[in-house]
Amino acid sequence: MEKPKPRLERLEALRGFAALYVVLFHAFPQKIYLFGLNVGALFRFGPESVIVFFVLSGFVIKYTYEKSRDKSFKFYFTRRFIRLYVPLMFIFLMGYLIKCYSEGSMVSPQLGTLLGNLFMLQDVITQKPHVLSGTYMGNGVLWSLSYEWWFYMLFFLLATRLKNNDERLNKWVTWLTLVAAISYIFYPFIVNRLLMYFAIWWIGVRFATDYLNGIKITFKRIMPHAWLLFTIIGILSLNLYIHFSAIKEYSYPLVAYPFIELRHFVFATMVMFGAVIWQNLRWFGYNFMFGIFKYLAPCSYVIYISHDYLVINATYLRFINNSFIEYALYIVFMIVFSWFLEVVVYNRIKKRLIG
Repeated sequence: MEKPKPRLERLEALRGFAALYVVLFHAFPQKIYLFGLNVGALFRFGPESVIVFFVLSGFVIKYTYEKSRDKSFKFYFTRRFIRLYVPLMFIFLMGYLIKCYSEGSMVSPQLGTLLGNLFMLQDVITQKPHVLSGTYMGNGVLWSLSYEWWFYMLFFLLATRLKNNDERLNKWVTWLTLVAAISYIFYPFIVNRLLMYFAIWWIGVRFATDYLNGIKITFKRIMPHAWLLFTIIGILSLNLYIHFSAIKEYSYPLVAYPFIELRHFVFATMVMFGAVIWQNLRWFGYNFMFGIFKYLAPCSYVIYISHDYLVINATYLRFINNSFIEYALYIVFMIVFSWFLEVVVYNRIKKRLIG
């Protein structure tokens, strides 16, 4: 068996790649022709990158929880809260200040939406029905943070109530997510949407469980969870059929209800099987494709939550009469800013708060 570090470095590299890919997804137009080929199509899978984040998150949370000597809620909650919220508060402030600057005066801080985001109840209103709160200052990528936060909380609840019993844990997750998926047909809202998506996050947990136990991840090992995903895909296919007319309510139906949920689960299944296949190929070509992106991993979270302001809607380099150079410089500045906030500022604040 390989040592833990190289395997975790692969996860870090993939995390860095996924963060940058989301930026390119939002920055690049759908059509970029090179030698007659539309290379812009290569950057049309931003929603799938978020699914990669979910799977990686499930792995990391399970891994760090099991490695931690202190398994109290206070310890777990404090570290997850600081990790998520400290950089996020800076981004909230950035969003507000940029809004004030663009309007030329002090604007409403949107306290209702801010509270919705602080309590992790946000989602994208323009893509899903019955959303409780929009994302703060229009920063659409913040939708995934609400999922992450409640995944953390649900994981801790299940892990502490069903200690040292992976079989029971998996059964609970199976039934919770299946009931949520079925209820999603009748009334999609935040609770059943989060519970349903927990099945995707749990892919990472199952991978981490086998990894920690020194068990090789095989097709046989993943099939019980694969059947759960297949079943939810079937349910979401039925949901798409029943509510197909709902796509007319959204400007971009391929990334909106009722299609986006099905798209997410199909890709999550591909990720799970793809990981096993690539492992059997001894990760051939992995370092060549993703290895360099490990250098972005330490600041990938801030890259993700800041790029809407620093790249997508940035205008401070508009005087450059070359879009390629302009956006290349935006991305460089975003990376520098993200590194400074997440590696320098966040770590200093974390050290002051918890040592």
